Amino acid sequence: MRSSTITRRSFFTAGAALSAVVLAACGAQNNDNQASGQGSSESSTPRPTGEGVYTRDSDGFHLNSKSQTPTVTLYSDFQCPYCAKADPTYMQVANELDGVMNVTVKNFPLPMHANAVPAAQAVEAAEIQGKHIEMGEKIFQTQQDWEEKSQADAVKVYEGYAEELGLDLEKFRTDANSDAVKQIIERDFQAGRNAGVSGTPQWVVGGKVVEGVESSTSKDDMISAFKKAAGI
Repeated sequence: MRSSTITRRSFFTAGAALSAVVLAACGAQNNDNQASGQGSSESSTPRPTGEGVYTRDSDGFHLNSKSQTPTVTLYSDFQCPYCAKADPTYMQVANELDGVMNVTVKNFPLPMHANAVPAAQAVEAAEIQGKHIEMGEKIFQTQQDWEEKSQADAVKVYEGYAEELGLDLEKFRTDANSDAVKQIIERDFQAGRNAGVSGTPQWVVGGKVVEGVESSTSKDDMISAFKKAAGI
């Protein structure tokens, strides 16, 4: 995957409007080590295996079985330490809400994070080869290894992860820079803006941001908030 990532016009056009608020979400305490997801992986967490799990549609990437139920969507940035912290809990939520709510995730790379877009491209490219979850977890858990690197050097790190995961490296590079992957990320970002997402991580149910849920929110409190927002 070369350093020529998504044309960032769409993200930086939004940047001026978002910059005043994202600092209160992910950016205000980016140096807070307590926010890091490193060491917090819940690899032993049971994962849903029903129909439609780990597939993508207009609702986002499904973390549990698709069903005719309300949807909660996490808008996430792979360079945000608070997203890394929330990720294991959200995976647990997906398991417990299987068949009750669709639990999905979409990309919301913040303009303030130089490597957020190439990281999202890496995860989307891995998804094509069936390794979205594995690549996403690897990138979250190693944020401090690549967050300060240039985009070109960060891309080399992600390529190393692709090799570790046994992916076809040439296909990974091609897919990461494809228009299809770039359009997925841009559509996700625009959907978040339309729903009022202003930072990461933020969750949306029924087209509205769920208030009072953040990276430190417990699994049970997340589930209660999402069900309340969905009216179930």
